[in-house]
Amino acid sequence: MFCENCGNKMDVKQDTCPYCGNYLKKEVPVQQNNEQSMFNNNIRSFNQQMMNMNYAGGNQNTNGNNQQQHQHQHSNVFNRPINDNEQIINGNINDVQAQYAKQEQAKSLASGFVLGAFALIIIGVVYMYSFNTNVYLSDDSYQEQEEVQEVQPTTKSKYKTVIVYDNKYKGVSATTEEKANKLIVKDSTEQKKNCSKEIIAIEDEIIEKYGITAVNLCEMDTAFAKDVGNVFKKIYEEYPGTQDVLTNLTLVNASMSQGYIAAFQPIFTFATNDTDSTYPWILKTQIYLNTTYFLNQERLKSSVEDGSASGHFPPNATMYSPVAHEMGHYLSFLAMMKNYNVDSILLIEESETEQLYKLIEDFGNGDFSLEMIKEAYENCKKETGTTLAFDDWRATISSYAVAKDNSGNYIYDETIAEAFHDVYLNGNNAVSASKHVVAVLKSKLNG
Repeated sequence: MFCENCGNKMDVKQDTCPYCGNYLKKEVPVQQNNEQSMFNNNIRSFNQQMMNMNYAGGNQNTNGNNQQQHQHQHSNVFNRPINDNEQIINGNINDVQAQYAKQEQAKSLASGFVLGAFALIIIGVVYMYSFNTNVYLSDDSYQEQEEVQEVQPTTKSKYKTVIVYDNKYKGVSATTEEKANKLIVKDSTEQKKNCSKEIIAIEDEIIEKYGITAVNLCEMDTAFAKDVGNVFKKIYEEYPGTQDVLTNLTLVNASMSQGYIAAFQPIFTFATNDTDSTYPWILKTQIYLNTTYFLNQERLKSSVEDGSASGHFPPNATMYSPVAHEMGHYLSFLAMMKNYNVDSILLIEESETEQLYKLIEDFGNGDFSLEMIKEAYENCKKETGTTLAFDDWRATISSYAVAKDNSGNYIYDETIAEAFHDVYLNGNNAVSASKHVVAVLKSKLNG
């Protein structure tokens, strides 16, 4: 038996594809027009495909020959070979890009290319098993519709969470950002029934102080959760005015072999509206914390310290600094939004899809990130007289700062995230390249 979504061979008895998470049972039919059907299929593919990059280098190569990186007891944190599904994903990207060249309407761009561009670049994110749930919030603002697929709660265990991070909703009625945030909060709070009062209090504090719409850290040690919150405190004090775009901070179930410690997901299609066109769309911007590490502090500590010792990460990496790396991606994304005069991506109207596409296309190509790094490089040459070649200069930050995707293309935003990581950890003792990159990032955020 082969999965109809990704083409991988699987056990005929399985209800869910272990490669892409496609739910194989027959769904209850829902009346849709052709555009809505295309949209749902593309969004499903998008949310499965976009998880192909990760903090800790799982899908990324830091040299041109795709050789093994520094080996240690957690080597699978840093390396994972390309699999058949990833090759299919890359093929889908080319198909979508070719299709885009023939399209004229922004609506088709948004529903068709959104899934493709991010498969190239999703920063700090690895391919993860998808729940593929279609569930409905119980809210007075709209009528509850027939459920397509029943949500199966995740079983809680020592290194797992009860939280479902990728619930998706349709048929909602949310025409303002206030209503959109309300639905995100409701999805989050309804999953806290079995969480301790102490952790909920810490989550509420993070939400109140740092403008994150929803925080779900249910099983995390309370003292550790407070320390994770302090990462946001330090960053937002240095970068005021950058709050309120990040909608979710959440634990997610993922194995060590899936190759990431923490992850940044700029766009996740959380809900579509009850209009014929499905607009406006509600999008989430999220940071994920892998429970395999964030519910096992010894493993997390060992992994990041080994990463620093090998040069994969900047010096002095801590248990909390993977969150800082993801925040580097977040700030880089905000700088790009500012460059495109996009104030918010929480609620997307049909008229805004063309601009959203342009943002996504640039992020996918890495053009804006490369532009920032080149500006920093030229500034550094003028100020320090460095004679290092451009890529050698970037490599002084860490080996992860020159990560490549499986096609051998540099992922330039990793340079920005690692430079930010270095400055976060080491301040004035960070390498010159890091300080110059962060200076340009600040100028773009403030410009």
